[in-house]
Amino acid sequence: MKRDTLKFGVDEAPPTHMALSLAFMHVLLVFDAIIFIPNVLGKTAGVPAQALAFMTFSTIIISAVFTYLQSRTRLGIGAGFVLFTGSYSAFLLCSVDAVKMGGLPLLASMTLLTVPVVFLYTFFIRFFRHIITPAVGGVVILLIAVSMVPIGLGLWAGTPAADSSVTLVRVGIGAVTILVLTLLMLFGCTALRLWSPLIAMAAGYGTAFLAGELTFEHSAHAAWFGLPPLSGWPGLELNLQALHLPLFLAFCMAMVASMIESTGNIMLVQQISTRDFRRVSYDQVQSGLYCDGLSKVSAGLLGTAVPSVYCDNLPLIEMTGVASRRIGAYGAAILLVLAFMPKVSGIILDMPGPVIGGFLIVIAALLFHAGIGLVSMIKLSNQHGLILGLSLVVGLVAGGKSFFPDVLPGTLSPLLQNSVAVGGFTAFFLSTLAYLAPKRSIEGVFRADLAELPAMQRLLSSGRQRLGLSDADFNVLSLCCEEVFCHMAGEGGQDRERSLTLRISKAEEGLFTEMVCGHKMDDINNFAVPESFFQATADELNQLGLMLFSKYARNVKHLEISGYSFISFVV
Repeated sequence: MKRDTLKFGVDEAPPTHMALSLAFMHVLLVFDAIIFIPNVLGKTAGVPAQALAFMTFSTIIISAVFTYLQSRTRLGIGAGFVLFTGSYSAFLLCSVDAVKMGGLPLLASMTLLTVPVVFLYTFFIRFFRHIITPAVGGVVILLIAVSMVPIGLGLWAGTPAADSSVTLVRVGIGAVTILVLTLLMLFGCTALRLWSPLIAMAAGYGTAFLAGELTFEHSAHAAWFGLPPLSGWPGLELNLQALHLPLFLAFCMAMVASMIESTGNIMLVQQISTRDFRRVSYDQVQSGLYCDGLSKVSAGLLGTAVPSVYCDNLPLIEMTGVASRRIGAYGAAILLVLAFMPKVSGIILDMPGPVIGGFLIVIAALLFHAGIGLVSMIKLSNQHGLILGLSLVVGLVAGGKSFFPDVLPGTLSPLLQNSVAVGGFTAFFLSTLAYLAPKRSIEGVFRADLAELPAMQRLLSSGRQRLGLSDADFNVLSLCCEEVFCHMAGEGGQDRERSLTLRISKAEEGLFTEMVCGHKMDDINNFAVPESFFQATADELNQLGLMLFSKYARNVKHLEISGYSFISFVV
């Protein structure tokens, strides 16, 4: 997928002033969400002021550290893209329940007990490649977009007042922000589109100032510099009992929802940050998830809100065309400064609600586009289309708080009213059932050696009747399998201990075929037709088989996960 509008790629460095300005815009969009759960816990669960100050400080520090690590790729930790980290709304209700039941120590213990779910999924991610696909990630992104709309509208309109003119003023401020941002993105020149978020924010601030809607509630009495008292660290709850089991299950389901959303977010940032995007890199997904899991461990040890990676700010990359990982590093530095400067962070929190609400409406619209792009990356069968459709509907029902609230136990409310958690878990569960359902199939394991071709042909011949193949279908399947086998075995070097697994199953769309080998190789789709066969080089002639393969095979995918190569196609 060609990204023609990308001005600065991941490894490119924009000018320092541009990088700092864009990093600040990213922080403006996500800062409120980063400290959202600590604020809610302080208002609803009666967290003492000293503990709340330490919790907020810890949340911002964790966000800064792991936002920076996500922009790196060292030691297999970090996706290498602009991915901000902060408290995650799927854990909101179960976090409130944990604090009410046993205070912040119980919240910390539940986080540490359930975070292994993320690490286990990440380590064995290659076994979930047919379950958590870009399409599933796209549905989760769509659910996030849907859930952002009422949040944006609530911030935009505010609390209805007796004087309707106040509401009309707020509507006007949000409308100015949306109108300026939309017009600049649609019709502005390159420079204006690059700075459109900052210009729209300035227009919204200016309108709010003229209308008398600027307040300084958070920043007026905050100190310029400060550290929370270390005595605010809550510790851990070690006296766990049977009555904590429902809460433990709620945290487990929230962890599953978190890992599905994080997977979708990392897939999305790859898509929008790569000029010549061709396929999702599961190695980068894996590295990003390890980083996400470590952020959750840190949150548990510090006794603060459970974090996750965000996608709310990712449309800024499409707006501005700047995907440089320097933005993530600068954003992390800004967050680090904000952790020690309560006055400045308070000013950000004082951003007028209509301005940030209008921004979120446009962000939601761009997330719809991104989610549909992920879903449409592959051609969906009727079965998988139904699975994704049901997941979307179930998520919408849950978000509307109509998920049988008077029938199901109240202990499950932390998840059953969260559209992203319920919809994502539904997609995961139904995709798992579809993958495990019995199918007519054959399977064989061979040495990654061209001498094994006759053995592979014997397997195909023996399974011909089981798969119900006609002569034409059998010949096409044999041709395609032979070409893929030669491609994978030919790039495996001289190590004869390497094995190659072939699986073929009868599916709705045809014969789904997958070959797995324990070494990496050149992308099977990476070939070019020579201009003249008479002047073609030896390497170009060796690719003639792949050209023939591409004429018969459909939905060709080449994945590399944990050192394994997976090539699948349908005939």
